[in-house]
Amino acid sequence: MVAPIPARQRFRAYIAASLAIIVLCLLSSAPTASASVKPEKKCVQFFEEYDLRNAARDSNVFLIVSDKDDEKRKEFCAKVEATPKKKWSEALKKGNAPVFAFMDITSGHEDDEGMWHEGTANFVKNSLGAMGSPSFLFVSKGMDKTSKYSSHVTAYKGSSDILDMSDLYNFVEKKLGFRIGSDVFNIIFFDTIAARFISYGDATGLDRIKQRILALYVRTATLFSYKEPFSSIGKLYNRAFAMSFEHGMDYCGKQVKKLEKKLESTKNKISEEKKHEFNQKIAVLKAFAEPKELTADDNRQLFIHGMLHAALIIASILFMFVPYGDEEPAEGAVNEVPVIAKVVESDNESSKKEN
Repeated sequence: MVAPIPARQRFRAYIAASLAIIVLCLLSSAPTASASVKPEKKCVQFFEEYDLRNAARDSNVFLIVSDKDDEKRKEFCAKVEATPKKKWSEALKKGNAPVFAFMDITSGHEDDEGMWHEGTANFVKNSLGAMGSPSFLFVSKGMDKTSKYSSHVTAYKGSSDILDMSDLYNFVEKKLGFRIGSDVFNIIFFDTIAARFISYGDATGLDRIKQRILALYVRTATLFSYKEPFSSIGKLYNRAFAMSFEHGMDYCGKQVKKLEKKLESTKNKISEEKKHEFNQKIAVLKAFAEPKELTADDNRQLFIHGMLHAALIIASILFMFVPYGDEEPAEGAVNEVPVIAKVVESDNESSKKEN
């Protein structure tokens, strides 16, 4: 016969079982052991799906997926970093500031130690629905480990032309409630052209011709653009090129000093709109006065765009002046060949002839 278990012992067993159940429940519902990603005034890199899902728990995420070192991504992230501190602080207070991030599109591969890495290409395509490089995605906060990306991801579907990304910035403003970047703009590719232009100095001969070609490229690129701020900024670049030809390559440097001195002396007397006008002019002129150091990638981009530009001009000329081919003979007039009319005989006249 089995001896009965004392009541006190049974009670202790119940307590132990209850504690075990509670501990298991706590472990299963415990938050992921990682620090949440806080919004910063810069683009951070995500390496895998976990990084995105972790960040989107508590914050909205604006994600760029692209090939490595994509120029449009660099342009966008530079814009983020140029956002004034005051504007960013206000966005943080209102809860509008997102996590800005980028993810390189990579294929599955094996590392040097033989470990297999899936890469991000399948995740980007199948889960996020990104079809090209770069793709710009807004991911709303509130994700957990069971959330579907289709319920949180909104893809930007407009133009992402590196020369005019205003539509993209409008999309960002609509989603976030504030506009990234400062109110002073530079067109990075035009800054690259300006740096190459200035590198020839007060040139003559072949180098002077190269300068003319660079200035012509910018003028042509801005000729048919009516969007703001690209249109008005393009005019400032064109004027800087023209004045440099007329007054020398040191013209822009002199103008920067002149405008900065004037702005400093009148900053308490002029409107914010006028201050912005001064700062915008100074920003463009500095692309000539303090040219960026050109990298091998910059030179490659200049060469590629130059060849494409030349090909476009040649193709346009050929399209306008080269005939289509053998011309079809012109259609003759309806009455060009005379038609001989026949006399119409009546029935009576026909009967007489037969008789």
